[in-house]
Amino acid sequence: MFLRQFEYLVALSEKRHFGHAAASCNVSQSGLSNAIRQLEDELGITIVLRDRKFLGFTDEGRRLVEWAQRLLVDRDTMLQELSHMRGALHGHLRLGAMPSSSPILPHLTSKLTRRHPNLTISIQFLAIGEIRRQILNFEIDIGVGYLSLVGSQQIAMRLLYNDDMGLLVPRRSPLADLDTVSWSEAAEVPLCLLPRTMEERRIVDSVFAAQGLHIKPRIEADSFVNLAFHVMQGDYSTVIAGHFRTVLGAFPNTKIIGLKSPRIQQQIGIFWFDKKPLLPLIGAVHDLLNEIDDVQNAWLAPIGG
Repeated sequence: MFLRQFEYLVALSEKRHFGHAAASCNVSQSGLSNAIRQLEDELGITIVLRDRKFLGFTDEGRRLVEWAQRLLVDRDTMLQELSHMRGALHGHLRLGAMPSSSPILPHLTSKLTRRHPNLTISIQFLAIGEIRRQILNFEIDIGVGYLSLVGSQQIAMRLLYNDDMGLLVPRRSPLADLDTVSWSEAAEVPLCLLPRTMEERRIVDSVFAAQGLHIKPRIEADSFVNLAFHVMQGDYSTVIAGHFRTVLGAFPNTKIIGLKSPRIQQQIGIFWFDKKPLLPLIGAVHDLLNEIDDVQNAWLAPIGG
């Protein structure tokens, strides 16, 4: 058995296609397929269900994929720890984040890469359920988002700060002169919101419903930036995370107004697979956060001008 065979196996589990998996591993399709067949012969089991294309994994194959993911994580942890012992942390941090957390990510990623110049970071914006799944399958290393939605005993969490919700309105809106509005007042204006399939939208719908309010947004989009563009045109308003206030000047001709009656707060934090030893890259994130004296002010400080 070779680690490369396990890399091929994990790639196939992610891509669900022999050709795509081979391309991601920089190997020919026949090379990947033959390596997996050799692994099947060595272990005496059928791993992959084949016809002319990938059909899935056998029960033994699915279990082997889980072990392969663990083995590769342990390999990466070993390499990161050795690089850290040499005085320079190397590695690739895979981060999954809820779309609403986009304004706060530079507070983490910029500081982290300045401290560890040999570190690279990739960011995917995903639904919280998909972040949880990928963490448990070792496809990403750390998540950022609402801690109340994580929901797994296998995942460890760390609070960053508490955030409220706001209503992003056009500057020409009559509401723009106010500092706060009620949810019932927000229900009266033309709204554009995230799709109902997204967790952030479900939270918003639940708050409106608890007040006996049934809303019907005229526009739905799966991007906060796209929603903000609609608000900037002056016809719509949207419910948005309060920490978007930190991005000064990001959405001209708009204003974020606090939502009250009730005031809703969400815990924003990081989360990761609860495994020992801790991945050195995650340890580096912890070390950075431990040195922040006032987390609330540090995370909510403006990051643009």
